[in-house]
Amino acid sequence: MEFYLSHLEEYVKNMYLKFGFTEPYQIDMQRIASSLNIWVHYEDVNSMMIKHDGMYSIILNSRLSKEKQWEDFAHELCHVLKHAGNQLNMNKMFRELQEFQANQFMYHFCVPTFMLLKLDFPELRCHAVKMIADLFNVTEEFAAKRMELFEKRQIGIQFHKAWKTSLLEDAEPSAERTIDQFDKADEFTRFKRKNRHQYPFTKKAKKWIAAEKQAEYLLEK
Repeated sequence: MEFYLSHLEEYVKNMYLKFGFTEPYQIDMQRIASSLNIWVHYEDVNSMMIKHDGMYSIILNSRLSKEKQWEDFAHELCHVLKHAGNQLNMNKMFRELQEFQANQFMYHFCVPTFMLLKLDFPELRCHAVKMIADLFNVTEEFAAKRMELFEKRQIGIQFHKAWKTSLLEDAEPSAERTIDQFDKADEFTRFKRKNRHQYPFTKKAKKWIAAEKQAEYLLEK
């Protein structure tokens, strides 16, 4: 199946290629943080991102599993890379927008699309979800949601392709349709000829034209 990456998917792919990651087993949270000069701390608090003296730190909840910590890291990483401002002082709708963007980034960063495209999925969806969870070190709940996003993307591409094909078919009429169009054109031409009449100039208009022809500035033929 033909597949093209979205802007977010392309962005994530380029990041991973810069890290030298092309396969799931190569993904390393500590190497990513080190490459981006981000400090990672583990505390008994909700995961968060903080900025102090121009330095970024991501604090991960020490009570969470390694899989959940990796998911939270990706969420907070989006805030580091793409967002600015203190959410505590932020408009509610703008804060919700940032959270939505961070969640979308999280799913695509933890399980990059360009790596998913290399996989040979089993027939059963539950087995595919389990495979994603194991390969990318995420929870099965997370893997199921990521699989859903991946499937919706595939359906969207198929729909767009079918829509473009239908437009091309409409833009290239068949021989029969072409003949019908010529018949309509001939009929319209006959109608114009039958109903043709000279524009009814008013008497004033005729006088203005005659006056223009007699103007001194016109060159004689």
